[in-house]
Amino acid sequence: MDKKKADTQGTPPLADVALACLAQGDAVQAESLLRTHLHLNPTDAYSWHAMACVARAGGNAGAAVALADRAVRLAPEPFFHITLGLALLELGHVEPARAAANVAILATPNDPRAHDAMGQILEKAGRLPDAERAFKKALALRPLEQGRHMALAAFVARCGRAAEATTLSARALALEEEDIAAQNLHAMVLEQAGRMAEAEPHFRRVAQAMPNNPQVLANHGAALFAQHRYEAAEQALRLSATLAPDVAETRTNLGLVLMAQGRLHGAEHELGAAYRLRTGDARLALNYGTVLMDLGRTQAAEEMFKQAMQQATTPQDHARAALDLGSLCLSTGQFARGWNLFEARTGLLAPPSCVAAMPEWDGTAAAQTVLLYAEQGLGDALQFLRYVGLAAQKVRVCLLVPQTMRSFVQALLPQWGGRVELVAPEQAGRAQACCSLLSLPHRLGVAAPFAWQPDTACFAAPQAPCRQGGLRVGLCWSGNPRYQFDRRRSLDPALLGGLAAVEGLAFQALQPCVTPAGSPVPLTPLPKGDLLVTAQVIAGLDAVVSVDTMIVHLAGLLGKPTLLLDRYGGDWRWAGGSVAPDTTLLPDTGVSPGVLERSLWYPSVQITRQPAPQDDRTSWRIPLATATLWLEHVAARAVGPGGCSHAM
Repeated sequence: MDKKKADTQGTPPLADVALACLAQGDAVQAESLLRTHLHLNPTDAYSWHAMACVARAGGNAGAAVALADRAVRLAPEPFFHITLGLALLELGHVEPARAAANVAILATPNDPRAHDAMGQILEKAGRLPDAERAFKKALALRPLEQGRHMALAAFVARCGRAAEATTLSARALALEEEDIAAQNLHAMVLEQAGRMAEAEPHFRRVAQAMPNNPQVLANHGAALFAQHRYEAAEQALRLSATLAPDVAETRTNLGLVLMAQGRLHGAEHELGAAYRLRTGDARLALNYGTVLMDLGRTQAAEEMFKQAMQQATTPQDHARAALDLGSLCLSTGQFARGWNLFEARTGLLAPPSCVAAMPEWDGTAAAQTVLLYAEQGLGDALQFLRYVGLAAQKVRVCLLVPQTMRSFVQALLPQWGGRVELVAPEQAGRAQACCSLLSLPHRLGVAAPFAWQPDTACFAAPQAPCRQGGLRVGLCWSGNPRYQFDRRRSLDPALLGGLAAVEGLAFQALQPCVTPAGSPVPLTPLPKGDLLVTAQVIAGLDAVVSVDTMIVHLAGLLGKPTLLLDRYGGDWRWAGGSVAPDTTLLPDTGVSPGVLERSLWYPSVQITRQPAPQDDRTSWRIPLATATLWLEHVAARAVGPGGCSHAM
């Protein structure tokens, strides 16, 4: 085919070859071919257009506009106008871009590329319904073309319609499952829809296809992190950070993965590095402050939280920073300031729908009924029940709690002298104002913690005068596995073998479980039922040993001798305890003595904590050794004459 014939019948071979090089990622070769050709053929419009495509691919939109404009002047091909319009859009010239795309649509109304370009331009202009029609028109013209489904799916995802976007991206993937771009898009819209478990295999396939792409590795690492697959997530994120060490998001995710494993010094290194990459980013300051707080560097953490509050660009970010600063204050005994800042959580958590339109109670006495409602976890609800009686001295109270707590709270109602009524959500209208249980310390002006133990006779299980089965001890070794940082507070039940060495003990599980064959601790299963059933089980025990879960709050509320096995850098609710009179020392361990603290909230709860990590690894060895000695002490005090055990 001679040159003239090629010009009149299609894209010249040289431009075609250059664009093929560009499609394969070799922009340097494409540009070299085109420069040489255009030096000899300066009137070849197709090659000038190809040069514009190379410039766009290299991020040089200004050059792309000039090159595409030259191509248009030489030969006003409709698809030249598409490239010109997209380059103008990248420079922010929306209306000229729309005009260029419109030329292409008028000239070739059946070219889906023109409608796709118009969709991008109209989206930038904020004309979302018109943009969607343009993307759908492009799809209608090429219903079997994968890219058209992907473009519409990506647009719908950007509009926040995640469920619809996943359907569209799945259709795109079905057309060609081996297409890596389609795999990546489907993974990203699944992630946006909160379906990370489904997204991870697609992110994995992209990472396998592009093992040296740091962004791809970072995406896969984030997906693995969301599934609590911390070791695999760490591997992917470390490789990504090695390839691109200056990406704050990757360093942040790596830091959070390490933090979830309890490796706080490594987490501090990564989160600190992320913060230093963007010191003006409130979220990075907040993450860094959180690990500093867990490491006990409270002054540095406070500075980070204050900085995050100042730099926050959204109300949610400001609320998160204030809430974390409030938690720090509560953990260091600054209760009045802490409760005030703790109110920031109301900007992050929506109240129950039944109280959304109800005015907030300010804590003053009034001739009205106030709805007090639980929020967050069962442990919080149990801890803050102590304030209900104080509120009932000022107003009549309707109390709204989760269904699993209702029968337990029903048993407590007589404690409040008829001033408190348990209600269901549909009965919320009986109240004239509302208040969260967690807001009561602030609203009532009661800063310092105080102990509250209701009459627990209603929970007591019938007991024989003498039980031959030994001292009954309740065990809880893990929390909710869905919590991202559960690994830090939970322990492997295989580590509990030392407790079984204490003579004269019978163990009761205080969490749903199936005792595995060969378990070091024979366990009586926890009966099925709600919180009242668990309370009745605990009431029949002599002691409780638990990690930081709702069980500690429940046992403490019932006045049961309880030992909390607390993680290093534990929660503010267990900070600031006083040293117990019967300090426990650990002889012959080669480590510092284990010291018991008494909870500020529950006099019957003592606390043993993990020591500072060695080689960035925390250990339960000292808390469990302390627990063994504590149980021996409890057993010695509980066993009376004749070998009968008595409740303490």
